Amino acid sequence: MNRLCRRLAIAALGGLLCSAAAIASEPDYAAYRQGGLDQPGIRQADILPLIKQLQSSSLLDVAEIARSYEGRPIYRMQIGHGEIKVLMWSQMHGDEPTATAALFDLVNFMLAPEQAQWRAGWEDKLTLVMVPMLNPDGAERGIRHNAQSFDVNRDAKALQSPEGRALMQLARSLRPDFGFNLHDQNRHYGVGDSGKMATISVLAPAFNAERDINASRKRAMQLIGALKRAVAPAIGENIGRYNDTYAWRAFGDTFSEMDVSTVLIESGAHPRDPNRQVARHMNFNMLIAAIDSIASGSYREVSLAEYQSIPFNRDEAIVDLKIRNIATGEGDAAYTTDLAMNAGDAYIEVIDVGDLSNLTGARDFDAGGWRYRAPRPYPLSGDSPLVLDDEKYRMLLREGYGYFVGDAEALQVETEFPVVLNPRRPQGDTPSRRHDATFLLDDDRGVRAAVLNGQVLDLREAVGKIDVAAE
Repeated sequence: MNRLCRRLAIAALGGLLCSAAAIASEPDYAAYRQGGLDQPGIRQADILPLIKQLQSSSLLDVAEIARSYEGRPIYRMQIGHGEIKVLMWSQMHGDEPTATAALFDLVNFMLAPEQAQWRAGWEDKLTLVMVPMLNPDGAERGIRHNAQSFDVNRDAKALQSPEGRALMQLARSLRPDFGFNLHDQNRHYGVGDSGKMATISVLAPAFNAERDINASRKRAMQLIGALKRAVAPAIGENIGRYNDTYAWRAFGDTFSEMDVSTVLIESGAHPRDPNRQVARHMNFNMLIAAIDSIASGSYREVSLAEYQSIPFNRDEAIVDLKIRNIATGEGDAAYTTDLAMNAGDAYIEVIDVGDLSNLTGARDFDAGGWRYRAPRPYPLSGDSPLVLDDEKYRMLLREGYGYFVGDAEALQVETEFPVVLNPRRPQGDTPSRRHDATFLLDDDRGVRAAVLNGQVLDLREAVGKIDVAAE
């Protein structure tokens, strides 16, 4: 894909996912929310100034515990001096930054002068250790794996990665009673058959293949039940639970084997929240609730039924865009179909066609009464460069052109709307899966709308975004 097409595709992806919508938040959260971390990815350069600043705190002990494969420092932050040990770690997958931001929010809250009384209620009971970015090399690349191409979370037994060794050495020296394994999950997870996004998912990992419940795992389940109560008023319908199939190589299951009451928290998507700030806020709430519940022991009063009532996650239940009731075909070959579209790294494609009532669209549009129309290619000529402003673009779309082919240098883009250049797999006479999410929609007056790399545009009066509803 050439540079212009990639730039335009990424811009369209931003339009698809919409702007963040704030969840109803308490005034105190805004006061402690660390600035500069509301972004798709967090690299070590984003947090090093924060760590340096925290090193001067008299309440927090900050120390380097190891170096990554490429030599980047890995830090831990410690507070409290109690007998109950709690270990929290985030971003062991480099492209999963949500809880990293939440840990800095939590630290801001813990160190605030007005929280001295709250802190005094638990700091002689708990020793809390936080590793805010275990895999800085992966974070630098924006990828899941480390610089060795290892999944650090599958290195708990072999310990061939310096990041995995650092976490294991910390756990062996600290001997935590509780562990918080903080991750992000893909945005396509849903909560059971509810059609709701799994904004937060949880798990008390198994310690054996039989998935037995011993005293340690029971504590983790009870604690998760308490954490569920803490966030249910805000996102009760958006909380899911992972299947507890035993994963021998994973750190969560390995720590469970080591008698650590381990809590997995996975941050997921929420409507109109591209950078997962809702999940970040819920992490903040859950971690504060965890500190309170562990220090007081109140989690012991929570029934296992609280944990067991959380619906299981359902993978691929949510798609980025769903357009329903599109008419296509002619005569006896006519039919009506739904289309589901997901975004890749730089493009958006149709991933499913047919009766898609089993899927929920993060963005959803009913095209009832409109007909599918295959997009035509507009050939670019180097002899006469095309100046593509809004008026010219509207005219070409109404004439049935949906994308451009040829030399990018022959196209001068002067419109904010997505432009599809040299698509990988253009749509044909009928909509097809694994083809690009670019096509036209007709009504009885001609071309009514255009879907350009997953963005729905109204063409009737002037080019403009159609208000595609978010679930």
